[in-house]
Amino acid sequence: MHRRDFLIGAATVGAGLCGPRAHAAGGTLKFIYPYAPGSGGDILARRLADDMQKALGVSAIVENKPGADGRIGVREVKHAEPDGMTLLFTPFGTMVLFPTAFKNLPYDAFKDFTPVTQVVTYDFGLAAGPMTDAKTLPELVAWLKKNPDKANVGVPGLGALPQLLPLKFAADTGTKIEAIAYKGTAPALTDTMGGQIPLVCAPLGDLVAQAKAGTIRLLAASGKTRNALVPDVPTFFEQGYKISGSGWYGIFAPSKTPAAEVGKLNKALVASIQGKDFQARARSLWLTPTGTTPAQLAAIQKEDFEQWAPVIKAAGLAGR
Repeated sequence: MHRRDFLIGAATVGAGLCGPRAHAAGGTLKFIYPYAPGSGGDILARRLADDMQKALGVSAIVENKPGADGRIGVREVKHAEPDGMTLLFTPFGTMVLFPTAFKNLPYDAFKDFTPVTQVVTYDFGLAAGPMTDAKTLPELVAWLKKNPDKANVGVPGLGALPQLLPLKFAADTGTKIEAIAYKGTAPALTDTMGGQIPLVCAPLGDLVAQAKAGTIRLLAASGKTRNALVPDVPTFFEQGYKISGSGWYGIFAPSKTPAAEVGKLNKALVASIQGKDFQARARSLWLTPTGTTPAQLAAIQKEDFEQWAPVIKAAGLAGR
């Protein structure tokens, strides 16, 4: 496993709004999404832009700014005017994993941005195929210790939690698991179901259909509590392992954006996130809508950074 692969994977794995000056100038509210269009996050960003346009009477658009593993789009928001009219809509990796994975980021994830709101969360699942008969995590540990030469897990690209969760599980249980990167969940699932590899770790929503069909067995979900979408799947915690980790999409403004503007942004966005249309769209993508305060998102960002930085360093994947 090479650091370069990790960095690539980390990028691939969603009343008034602004002050009178911006409204009077007929400004456009821009959501910068630092990846290509078409993903679940991009879909949700466009849903929010539509809601803001209808609710606030301002033009609102999504601009895709892919490149440099997401760093180009994030950097653009860093340098934007702090007037509440340019926002970063990003998966958590850019703001949680990148500060450890990259030594020379063109932004400081904590100093150059002001949290606005978390939008959605999503859990991950660890599943087994026919190569192992393990039905629980303790049974998997026993199998891994007996079969160290077969201890592989398929992941949809390196560098995000589908890779880091199995690495932490292996470290905590005294076993060894090698992550094998695939171009998405589907090929990793195919090899797991076919018995080429024993395990797959991916977003939970990508695994549910095959688990229900009986071609894989979901051993654990990564949330702190059971996921309401698959309530029959136990968490790592329930099985005695202090492991949890959920992905999320959040919205950030440039630093120095006035607190009053951040408050107006938060109020309008949370109203949209908690609306029936947005909730239905998010759940159709296996995402759980949240809608937090700015302070809550700041605390989540800090907690997740502190949780995963040591794992990245221990795996030799930190920036040099």
